[in-house]
Amino acid sequence: MSFPTVQLALKPGVIDLAWGQPDPQLLSVADMQRALKLAQKQFGADMLGYGADAGAGPLLDYLWRRVQRHEGRTLTHEQIMLTGGNSDALDQICIHFTQPGDTVLVEAPTYHLAVRILRDHHLDVITIPTDQDGLRVNALQTTLLELKRAGKRPKFLYIIPTFHNPTGVSLSRGRRRGLLKVAQAENLLIVEDDVYRELAYDAPAPPSLWSMAPDGVVLRMGSFAKALAPGLRLGWLTGKAEQVQRLALGGLRDSGGGVNHFTAMLVAAFCEAGMYDAQIEKLRAAYRERRDALCDAITRQLGAATFEKPGGGFFVWINLPETVDTQALRARAAEHNVDFIHGARFFVEGGGTNALRVAFSLYAP
Repeated sequence: MSFPTVQLALKPGVIDLAWGQPDPQLLSVADMQRALKLAQKQFGADMLGYGADAGAGPLLDYLWRRVQRHEGRTLTHEQIMLTGGNSDALDQICIHFTQPGDTVLVEAPTYHLAVRILRDHHLDVITIPTDQDGLRVNALQTTLLELKRAGKRPKFLYIIPTFHNPTGVSLSRGRRRGLLKVAQAENLLIVEDDVYRELAYDAPAPPSLWSMAPDGVVLRMGSFAKALAPGLRLGWLTGKAEQVQRLALGGLRDSGGGVNHFTAMLVAAFCEAGMYDAQIEKLRAAYRERRDALCDAITRQLGAATFEKPGGGFFVWINLPETVDTQALRARAAEHNVDFIHGARFFVEGGGTNALRVAFSLYAP
């Protein structure tokens, strides 16, 4: 028996709507091969050494220019660094900004595997409810007041405000402004998971919280995982210089250098050659078609279901009548070679028993 190569190997005959991963058929293998030749010619042996602590300079330079151009906010070199993707970034934020027993806030529902990372650091996870416009800022204010009375101050709020996982909802602009106002007043750090920003299908993605916020209020995590390839294990972090440098100059990077240096140099060549923008457009077209096909099928086949068509990302969140237990429904679906994730998985403190998340990224119509 050999060791597995990839996290997900689709089973023949099974329609697996549980996994929010890019379709391997859409990954840019040929362009990566071209980019490797370009990178080897341009960078040579520098690709094989230890990388600079904050990350490979050529890729940081590309991202530094791109972020400013797309988001309209000035960025110094000290305000951006490379990460090993958003999971790595969240883990490092926990290491440098929390201690075991500290309190952190998340949405309800939220990305269930982010909660696992928080619990790896023995943090007390408190949830804030959401609705069709995203996180309820008034509920956040109430929770902060209750925590203050109990002598507790949360270290940060982890939030996915754009094309949310699992709901697909984007936080409304009014609530973005309200959230930032509360965070600034309460000295609450926001950790923004912005992994789906590039995958906007109907209109440009709303402005990131980081782009709207005063310096120091938001640490924003961006990633190549969904818009390029998850196996690269590359992302970036933007925030206040002191916050970013706290991670960039930590022991992990001091010892091992910048993360995934060879890959970062490869991706720099890929991006500078214009292949990243072309890949994003290809993915948007493909995933838009898949989203539309899935939403049309839900409308036709599931008359009792309610859902919102997402403007981007990978997921559709379906609510069924309250009498339906989607965990039991999943077992029934497995008998017909179909899988999804039942809604309760995305709630820390209970809920979602009649909801489910389906991903449209892996299957063409």
